[in-house]
Amino acid sequence: MEQGAASVRIKSYFASSVEQAIQEARKDLGSEAMLITSRRSSPQAQHLGAYEVVFGLPANKPEPHPAPQQSDLSSELQILRSQLDDIKKTLQTSNALPQGAMPPEIEALYRDFIGCDLDSNVARQIADETCTLWLATPAQTRSLAGSKMLQELASGVIRKRLQFAPPSRIAGHDERRTLIFAGPPGAGKTTTLTKIAIQECLSQRMTVRIISVDPQRVAAHEKLRIFAGILGVGFTAANSMQEFIEAVDEFRNKNCLLIDTPGYSARELDNAGDLTGFLAQLTPKEIHLVLPASMKRGDLMRCIRQFDAFQPDYLLFTKLDETDSRGAILSAALEANKPLSFFASGQGIPENLERANPDALLESVLVRELSNATSAA
Repeated sequence: MEQGAASVRIKSYFASSVEQAIQEARKDLGSEAMLITSRRSSPQAQHLGAYEVVFGLPANKPEPHPAPQQSDLSSELQILRSQLDDIKKTLQTSNALPQGAMPPEIEALYRDFIGCDLDSNVARQIADETCTLWLATPAQTRSLAGSKMLQELASGVIRKRLQFAPPSRIAGHDERRTLIFAGPPGAGKTTTLTKIAIQECLSQRMTVRIISVDPQRVAAHEKLRIFAGILGVGFTAANSMQEFIEAVDEFRNKNCLLIDTPGYSARELDNAGDLTGFLAQLTPKEIHLVLPASMKRGDLMRCIRQFDAFQPDYLLFTKLDETDSRGAILSAALEANKPLSFFASGQGIPENLERANPDALLESVLVRELSNATSAA
């Protein structure tokens, strides 16, 4: 397939693999030809080969005859290696297959992910990787396995991308753990801190101290003070940064030091400079950014960016019981490239808390979307 141009003649070659197409082009055009691009064949050209490579040849030069077998083979191999490297770089930087190149099952899956509030780039990347695995499987196997196999492939792609906090590192009474909870107002930090105090600390017979810091709202400590009294653990209310710093220094010997920070709105985060500056120097520590799962993806990502000054180590999602779709959580975790620590799904203390895990996301997102994709196909 050939086209004319003012200074370059363009010619396409089709084959079942990129490497085979390049070899055919080299035999036909010789070493002067330049690789312009490589891609999957369009649906109209699939009968010619699964892949298309496009070469350019100077128009003012005659098209060379095939190189004789006794020519400099090492030179040809070097050119081929260089072209293959270019193709690999192109494939690695590309985040989407050409429109129309995907099987209908994959395209339907991609559209359903978008409808489930996944970022379009994230959805396309997952669909692309699933498509590559799907097409690498013999057609007969795909036909027999159907949606179950598609589910397993997509699940594997997502599982590899997700990150999770490691289990508690406390193995003895001489070890220390400082957990800091940050997030917007109403995210559920106080209740979640109480659940973690029971599940992660008291259940292991660790010594615990709870510190609530809020220089702006003195009355904000009362709810956590009540919880601490019920649990029978020590509690400190810090109404200034100086009180907070002194409390942290005083109770560093506790196995579990749990710190509740103010619920900052976007407009109030400018007031958090002293707090974030101190926390940045505090080691060891783990900062959990607490976010409600009922937020839309765009709002979650905006909130994650706003709390970047806290340098959170993990994302912790609450209120999972208030939404049927967890696509926003999945997308936010992948977009932010942050590990997930805990999922809270209600006000029950301490039962409505679990360690973050992929099944909790895939069961509500992937299974439903694959069902939709299969029926649409």
